[in-house]
Amino acid sequence: MDIGLLRVFQAVAEEGSISKAAQSLSYVQSNVTARIQQLEQELKTPLFYRHSRGITLTSAGQTLLEYTVRIFKLLDEAQQAVLDSPVPKGSIMVGSDTTAAVRLPAILSAYRSCYPDVEVQLQIRRPSELIDAVLQHTVQGAFLDGPVEHPEIVQELVINEQLGLIIPDSMDYEDLQSIHGQTLLMLNAECLYRMRLDAWLREEGLRLGKVMEFGTMEGLMACVRAGIGFAVLPVSYFRRMNITQGISCYPFPERYAEVPTVFIRRRDLYMTSAFREFIEVLKVHLPEAVFCNELPAAGGRRVDA
Repeated sequence: MDIGLLRVFQAVAEEGSISKAAQSLSYVQSNVTARIQQLEQELKTPLFYRHSRGITLTSAGQTLLEYTVRIFKLLDEAQQAVLDSPVPKGSIMVGSDTTAAVRLPAILSAYRSCYPDVEVQLQIRRPSELIDAVLQHTVQGAFLDGPVEHPEIVQELVINEQLGLIIPDSMDYEDLQSIHGQTLLMLNAECLYRMRLDAWLREEGLRLGKVMEFGTMEGLMACVRAGIGFAVLPVSYFRRMNITQGISCYPFPERYAEVPTVFIRRRDLYMTSAFREFIEVLKVHLPEAVFCNELPAAGGRRVDA
């Protein structure tokens, strides 16, 4: 099977259109159509349904796409392995959710000073998006609240964060009754922090009120300071922000306080020297972290394989 045919097939499958695939590949449309037909004849099965809205993959096409992605990933890894050297160079892509990202500036600065020939790129996303990015090889590793249950994911480290209620001074907090009916401000309404808060509230016979979701931590914290509502964040994040006026932090009770932040990667990831050394820098600059090959995933994010 010609690798060039697979590249055309993948482009058409991802674009969902012959014309868009031709444009992305800088081919004429008739050339793309002919190559898809050649591949279908070679495999003796249709790979796409043609309809008025464009094209969609058949079940055979979906199966071939999954293998095609794996084939090109293996080719990329082969190239990395051949070009890899004991001295880290090239680039690595790391992902993080917003709260975990507060730890990264010192880590990235230390790594850059040790390995100036490596370009480190950082993507800030939601936890679910980070898991997908790791599985799809978009990033090599990612920090997020976990653990994560998936057979293709290895968890390299865990930092046991302690949760706190981040409350404006105007709210005059005494106990959970003080936030009854108040608005919870969150970056991600489905995060594990909210689950812990829900459990605590249920134990006290209370219910969560409105939830307001934000796109940035800056916007969220500005609204907390303005008295619009309260937030749930790791105590370490609050301390690193060095907030001294307008907002206070009240720790969760011990039974609900602990939420792990994990650093995940694909189990089959080829570990370049640049990425291996990044892990070593994490060990130095995250002394509170527990490093291991795998972590128990009970109670974490379950991801369908």
